[in-house]
Amino acid sequence: MRSVKTTKFALLDTTIYIENFRSGRFTFRLVQSPFVIRCSSVVLHELLRGARTTTERKFVLDLSRRCQVLTPTEQQWLKAAEILSRLRQREHYEATKLRELAFDVLIALSAWSIGASVITINHVDFLAIQRELPFHLLCWE
Repeated sequence: MRSVKTTKFALLDTTIYIENFRSGRFTFRLVQSPFVIRCSSVVLHELLRGARTTTERKFVLDLSRRCQVLTPTEQQWLKAAEILSRLRQREHYEATKLRELAFDVLIALSAWSIGASVITINHVDFLAIQRELPFHLLCWE
């Protein structure tokens, strides 16, 4: 009997792109990764919003053309609001913190919707989200 190999998908959080762009710290790890990388439109937004140079802007626009992009659905936006509300109650987060977490929740929901892992160096926030949403999380150092 032949075994069927399933493809593992991953979404990289904005922090991974930024750190790797600046230092190349994760290049080898990404090349050796068993994952097929998908990109979140939320991450593209964050990257483009923060792009300061022509090179950074070009990188983001090239990434958007070369990678299969996942965009949160209306239902995911609504689910994100529910998760943020629960986080506010459980963690006693202020409105500013909830705004900071909103995009991370959308990234997690996008990954969850296709059974993908989220890869991040933002351990604290994604672990808090994971307590509300059971998604696969890889925290890189």
